[in-house]
Amino acid sequence: MRTLLCALMAMLAVGLVAKFTVADEQKDAAAKQSITGILIDQHCGEMMMSKDDPEAAAADHPKSCCTAEACAASGYSVISGKQMLKFDDNGNKLAKDFLAKTDMEKNLRVTVEGTVTDDKIAVTSLTAAPPTTQP
Repeated sequence: MRTLLCALMAMLAVGLVAKFTVADEQKDAAAKQSITGILIDQHCGEMMMSKDDPEAAAADHPKSCCTAEACAASGYSVISGKQMLKFDDNGNKLAKDFLAKTDMEKNLRVTVEGTVTDDKIAVTSLTAAPPTTQP
């Protein structure tokens, strides 16, 4: 009986440790992240995602398209590698402000900080990033 009770207590302890470990991993996954990539409107960004190298394709996308009424209305996102993260309302506001002030016409490379959940990012900051050098 004592052995059974010890075994049950051990299983309970292992279960609690596993539960809290998973909860910590989920919390860390939702923690603030810094992503560097190409700022693009969501409408055109979706088309870039079908390319072999979405980030390189997005780098050729002009600022004039991002600021066109129909494209701007779709919202903004950042393409980093083969991932596109859609901005929340604050991110869209920061992107519009950035586009209004920048003199970059293409290769709108930015660093975005925020909380990533699935394919979305709750943006807390958006700043210009240095352009990458091509080999």
